[in-house]
Amino acid sequence: MRKSLATAIPLLSAVVLFAACSSKKPMPVAPTTTPDGGAVVDGGAMDGGLADAGGDAALDAAIDLTITTASPKLAPKMEKEGQPGRATLKEGEHFSMMINLAPNRCYTIIANSPPGSVEKLDVKLYGPPLFNVEAGKSGATDKNMPVIGKGTAALCPILPLAVPYKVDVVATKGAGRIGVHVFARNK
Repeated sequence: MRKSLATAIPLLSAVVLFAACSSKKPMPVAPTTTPDGGAVVDGGAMDGGLADAGGDAALDAAIDLTITTASPKLAPKMEKEGQPGRATLKEGEHFSMMINLAPNRCYTIIANSPPGSVEKLDVKLYGPPLFNVEAGKSGATDKNMPVIGKGTAALCPILPLAVPYKVDVVATKGAGRIGVHVFARNK
């Protein structure tokens, strides 16, 4: 047992070190959506019974267009990274997704709900290991387009490895469809 453990630890360390150092590309954002009830939803979309699939697609397109149009001002010189998170929320419900923040990159997180849906969204970013330490939050006056890391205040992790973070969006006033996009650029 002691001999196999002595062999396994250096081997595991070498694999982790190789994986961390072998890629020059940043790890992509991989959203995993989890509604407040704990059920994992496929494809990054959740339907809480408030809208039909055709309506969701139209609302998602409107949300994407709104965020893309606002991104040059809110996330200057940044590109979309990974897939957007999407959900239909009732007032007080949460939407969560996991993202990886890589070293030597800076990030901005933008959420949106179209007019007539959620009037006030709050977004918070929680850090590891237990995802209960707040690493960022949207402004109190952001209404239906909250932003974390706006403009020159982008989030730029200092850790040398890519680290998972939890994005939590809550519909504090109103109900409807929401979307979340992550934008990134090199330092």
